[in-house]
Amino acid sequence: MASQVHEKSLGMVVAELKNELRDFVQTRLTMLREEMKAKAGLMKLIIPMAVIGLMLAFFGLLCITGLFVVLIASAFQGLAGFAWAFLIVGVVYFIIAGLCGFFAYNEFSRKGLAPKHTIQVLKQDQIWLRNEARSQV
Repeated sequence: MASQVHEKSLGMVVAELKNELRDFVQTRLTMLREEMKAKAGLMKLIIPMAVIGLMLAFFGLLCITGLFVVLIASAFQGLAGFAWAFLIVGVVYFIIAGLCGFFAYNEFSRKGLAPKHTIQVLKQDQIWLRNEARSQV
C-alpha cells in the first residue's frame, strides 16, 4: 500500500501565505482603528466637559481672587495695600498653576495618546515572526 504524500504546489503555498498575510494585516488594522475610535470617543466626551469646567473654575477663581485681595488689602493701609494684595494672590496662583502643570505633564507623558494595546500586539507578532523565521532555517 503506497502512502500518499500531500504536497502543495509552490503557487498554492504562495497563495496561502498571501491570504494569511492579508488577514493578519487586516486584523491589526481593524484593531488599531477600533482602539483609535475608542480614544476619539473618549476625547469627544472629555474636551467639552473640560472646557465647561475650566470656564466655571475661571469665574469662580475671579470671585475668590477678589475676596482674597480685599481681605489682604484690609491688613495694609491705603492704596498700596491693594497692590501688595494683588501681588501676593498672583504669586500664590502662579505657584499652584505651576504645580498643576507639572502634574498634568507627568500624567500625559506617562499615558500618552498612542494605541498601546495595538503596539504591544504588533511587538508580540514581531517576536513570533522572528522565532518562526529562525526555526524554519
